[in-house]
Amino acid sequence: MSAGIFLPLRRICKSGAGNASGLAISSLLFFRLLPLQKLFGRGRRLARWVFTIFVPCGKMFAAARAHMRICAYVQENCRLRICAYEATMFILKKAVPIPKIEEQQRLLFVGPHPDDVEVACGGTVAKLAAAGKQITFLVVTNGCVGSVNGLEGETLVQTRQKEALASAALLGVSDVIFLPYDDGCGYDLRQVTRDIVKVILDKKPQMVFCPDYTVPSECHPDHLNVGKAVTDALFFAQWQPLTSRLGLSGCVKQVNVAYYYTHAPNAYVGVKKTSKLHMQAIACHKSQFTEADLKQLSLYFTLRELRFGLPRAKWRAEGFRVLAPVHQHCFPEASLF
Repeated sequence: MSAGIFLPLRRICKSGAGNASGLAISSLLFFRLLPLQKLFGRGRRLARWVFTIFVPCGKMFAAARAHMRICAYVQENCRLRICAYEATMFILKKAVPIPKIEEQQRLLFVGPHPDDVEVACGGTVAKLAAAGKQITFLVVTNGCVGSVNGLEGETLVQTRQKEALASAALLGVSDVIFLPYDDGCGYDLRQVTRDIVKVILDKKPQMVFCPDYTVPSECHPDHLNVGKAVTDALFFAQWQPLTSRLGLSGCVKQVNVAYYYTHAPNAYVGVKKTSKLHMQAIACHKSQFTEADLKQLSLYFTLRELRFGLPRAKWRAEGFRVLAPVHQHCFPEASLF
């Protein structure tokens, strides 16, 4: 009977030297089980099983206590490291802060296609335009590929330009520049970069908006190319020797960048009063969106703007990844801002 009770434990607690805890437990259990000796008639055998099993348990308990002490030490160490990390990041963010979008006076919005700026940040554009900011739209490609009403070629190009002008006017923007490149990578990216540098030197914006080309899920080559071209153009535009290599003159310092279509926003603009205007501007692009498309987009933007706005007491907001020039070179921590 006693062997049947203790045999499973004996297999778990294999032989080994015990300690005081194991001995105490063994003694206690032995004397508690003493009345059972007469019942089983196996006093010596019962004592042997008790001591064989529970003395090694003391070793296990000691190991468990040591493990708990190690875990507590590691946890405390991790807590200290996390506190140090958060403190240094807080200091860095205060020392080199993210530029505030609504404090900029001259802004350049670069779109890969004639509708991208309105789709991505129409509410922000409308709010900034209403505040009297100087805003320029730069459309890189002519959007000659694809429409919902069967338009193609030059007819589609002209239609999309008219739609872009009407949409920009609705948002309060009258300065719209069209580059002559075909949709779908029909261009030399170096030439596109040069043209963007030229516009930057001419308009001297304080902040440039463009697609975030680092988004893992983005697959459209025009979006990726334009985002990279703008980033390169902002670097070239800072240095006279580099602009001269492009056949241009002059330079512009301290131009911030704001990435839209981003997966890692760090700056937000409240658009509670301009969200309806946002959808109206998108609806101007009739060659690109059906009524069903507009309903789906309206639901999507409502959910996204609420997701960005509610945690920041803005109700509805659009999100951007904003970086100053100092953040964009030899400053890897800015990737975590």
